[in-house]
Amino acid sequence: MFKNAFLKAAVALFLLTALGKSAYSQTEENFIINYDIRYDVQSSGETFVTQNTIITSLKNNVVPTTYSFKTKYMDIYDIIAQTNGKKAEVRKENPSKDETTVIVPFSTYSIGEGKQNIVNLTYKTKGIASKVGDVWNIYIQGIDAPETTTIYNIVLSVPDSMGPKIFVSPNPATEKYEDGKRVYTFVKENYPSKGITAAFGKYQSLNFRIKYQLENNRIIGSVYEVALPPDIINIQQVKYENITPRPRKIRLDGDGNALALFWVGPRSKLEITLTGSAKILGRQINTDLGGKIENLPKSLVKEYAKNQKYWESKNEEIKSFADSLFDPELNVSQNAKRVYDYITSNLTYDTSAAENTTVERKGAVAALTQRGSFTCMEFSDLFVGTLRAMGIPSREIEGYAFTNDNIEKPISISLKGGDTLHSWAEYYDPFYGWVQVDPTWGTTSGTDYFTKLDTNHFAFVIKGKSSEYPYPAGAYRYSDNEKLVDIDFAATSKNDSDATPQITIKKALNFNPIKLIQGQTRYIIDNTSGYFIYDLQGKILAPSQKASIYLEKNADQFAVKDFSGKSYTIKVR
Repeated sequence: MFKNAFLKAAVALFLLTALGKSAYSQTEENFIINYDIRYDVQSSGETFVTQNTIITSLKNNVVPTTYSFKTKYMDIYDIIAQTNGKKAEVRKENPSKDETTVIVPFSTYSIGEGKQNIVNLTYKTKGIASKVGDVWNIYIQGIDAPETTTIYNIVLSVPDSMGPKIFVSPNPATEKYEDGKRVYTFVKENYPSKGITAAFGKYQSLNFRIKYQLENNRIIGSVYEVALPPDIINIQQVKYENITPRPRKIRLDGDGNALALFWVGPRSKLEITLTGSAKILGRQINTDLGGKIENLPKSLVKEYAKNQKYWESKNEEIKSFADSLFDPELNVSQNAKRVYDYITSNLTYDTSAAENTTVERKGAVAALTQRGSFTCMEFSDLFVGTLRAMGIPSREIEGYAFTNDNIEKPISISLKGGDTLHSWAEYYDPFYGWVQVDPTWGTTSGTDYFTKLDTNHFAFVIKGKSSEYPYPAGAYRYSDNEKLVDIDFAATSKNDSDATPQITIKKALNFNPIKLIQGQTRYIIDNTSGYFIYDLQGKILAPSQKASIYLEKNADQFAVKDFSGKSYTIKVR
């Protein structure tokens, strides 16, 4: 995951000393500080940083004598410094375990109003780029530059070997390709205090093994269903390698969840094991290109703007809150961003939640009206409930999120046996379709989780038709101590050709009188490929799911598509 790395705040970054007196609180009134910083990321992940700072005095009797900056969670080394063209001795201090302070004293300085003092620094670090699975993540921490700053230029250079761009946020002022590297330029106007995040690679690959434990205490046998990880177009493609025992049936619900049905005998237990793999893709949006409110599909508004438990969109306080943020002149994504911005600026995360064995879900109204700290569920519920009150379709996703930093990027739905989950949200934009956002991580990390979601979120279930069902993996259990969800990054990525649809076809009796009159033949299609199949006469077919199709009497083929939209012709033999 991204690490907190560089530039926490302007006054913490540049601590200037004016003629022996601390100028910590006087920086803006005494100096203009302009910056040019370049990050050259190497194929190994090591980053070479060139930092040039021009400090212009605004008064005759004030000069900078010391230049310093602090870093958190980022070791820097091989530091070389010059002040006003002369080599300077650098002092590095570690006031705490996770913090480093670099101090550069001026050996000479220019005195007088309008005079410039220049600091040139180069150093190396491994705290900017990190590889998680198949994806390289880059994180440059933002700062709040002083108002007197007129120039703040950032150049990020990334080698081609790190793979194609998944996202770069915010959108750079310029983007070009030179000498086997992609070079992105950011200026003061588009470099936010939340910093720069980027990801490179084709997609994230992971393997999973999930156990579902079912217990029937009744005196008669019953059918139970469990939710298997779904495909999500443009975001997540799954493959079911093996399901033991095999389900009686698999069906897709209205949200796209794959629900597998199993028979459990009277007073019996059944443990189901699902093994598989997944590809997680990234996507970046531009809020200015969002679709208009009036173009929202009425069918989606009707279904996904309903009042639900935890998403109390008809509650007077939620409605009033939504009305205060909604602007009819803005598009869907811009209005959704206003809700996201409120949540990330006003809600406080409960850092103790991950230590609890159970976490109570409180819902949107509680998150808006009650004081205190909340978990990812309330962050998501308030986002969903408020957007529904605006008439914008929205829903919740529960799944697994990869993080090496549970403080910055918490996973807070605690389940017995050590399984932990995370929840985030999505809304529907007429231009982009369903867009996933993570208001919790946006709050705790201080980075942008609205215009893009990283490739470390793996969805187990989508909750839209109901705020409570289906249950995510890890929630089906009869053992309190056993870990049921195991997920890890794949050692090697699956070959894309592996996703070719595999189908068995069996001619079946036709009980449809209209189809009989039309001379059509009925076939039972069984998806045996392990992947989801699309556009089967308008249907989506989950792995191991069966469906009926009708073909003209002499037809010997039909068409389907895969996750990427590629078409395949299936022969009827």
